Amino acid sequence: MNKSAPKINAVMDKLRTDIDRVDTALLNLIAERMGLAAAVRNAKSGTNVWRPSREESHVRDLAKKATDVSPELVSHIWAELTSASLTLQGPIGLHIALGGEALSNWTLVRDRFGASIPAHTYPMASGALAAAYADLEGVAVLPAPGGMNNWWTALGPNGACADMNILAALPRIGAWDWPVAVAVSKAIIEPSGDDMTLLYIEAGTISAPLTLEQVFADAGFKALRRAEVDGRYLYSVGEYVNDSDARLMALGERVASMKIVGVLPHPISEKPCDV
Repeated sequence: MNKSAPKINAVMDKLRTDIDRVDTALLNLIAERMGLAAAVRNAKSGTNVWRPSREESHVRDLAKKATDVSPELVSHIWAELTSASLTLQGPIGLHIALGGEALSNWTLVRDRFGASIPAHTYPMASGALAAAYADLEGVAVLPAPGGMNNWWTALGPNGACADMNILAALPRIGAWDWPVAVAVSKAIIEPSGDDMTLLYIEAGTISAPLTLEQVFADAGFKALRRAEVDGRYLYSVGEYVNDSDARLMALGERVASMKIVGVLPHPISEKPCDV
């Protein structure tokens, strides 16, 4: 008989008891959090349920504080907690149109939005966008603009969904320059503290040798072209910009049409870093 077995068993029993104690404390805290979510619902009267900027800044701050926990785990846990809370606060729904393998798509959406929010899938981005637009608190999850993904033109000044905005990036964790997918809703544009701003542009009379990139530079922006179709362009600038920014006003004087169509938080680093 192994003489050390009783000692090992005693240590394991103590560790299991401590884990049970922590799990019970976590459960009580989750119940308290859900109660607070219900109170938020009453205060909001079931409207303006999703505030992506608040959510993003909160998860980013938590990931920085959790030096012994990976950002991925922090993001996944709070995605589930937020998902459960949002379903208490109002009739939010996800309307998803992502090409490719279904399991990979579901993993991408679940890792950002959790599993509690009712989800509906569509074969085409236009169907998901229209359904989200018709839904009081609908969120469309669509392929990131670019290439053949031209649904973003519907967010332009004269588009069918002109009062919707691009407000979240999927995945939330990583080192990407441009996300795999984005979330679009009628929620208002607010800063999260580390954002890129998305601008819809119609160039009008601008022609070679002058370029839109030069027009942006003249206005004081470093911009990246993300998508284009039929004289309409989607650009990103690597900071939060609002309509009162003088640089944006200067840019607007040089192009035929311009509109802020979203704000995307920059991704949270896979590894915590000192800031």
